[in-house]
Amino acid sequence: MSAWRTAEVLTAEDVLARSVADADKAMREAARLRYPRVEPSADDVRRVMAFAKSNAASPELQALQRRISGGYLSWRQVLMGEAAGDRGVKAALEADREALSALCRGEEPRVVKPTPKPRDDEEPMSFTEDAW
Repeated sequence: MSAWRTAEVLTAEDVLARSVADADKAMREAARLRYPRVEPSADDVRRVMAFAKSNAASPELQALQRRISGGYLSWRQVLMGEAAGDRGVKAALEADREALSALCRGEEPRVVKPTPKPRDDEEPMSFTEDAW
């Protein structure tokens, strides 16, 4: 024991270590209560899989589906939040958040595909006399 570590310092270190351990435990408990883990039903997983394989899904969700098909993740991990730290999962969930929420509620997702903007090099759809 060092000379500078008096009984008061040792007691303070013990109190601090217990406080940090208690704070860690409280944070884990709060995180568990904040996001209760509800196991997705087989129907939820089936609906999400079908949507992810469709053309209505975003490219990010389609990429996630390919990763899941390759065995890197499972839909259960994604829907339970166990893979929430993965960048590809985050991107897919952000891109299709509303559609996935609707699917998990058993509803049909409202999919709005943006209409492509006409390019300058496209020819006009109708010709007038002065266009010739």
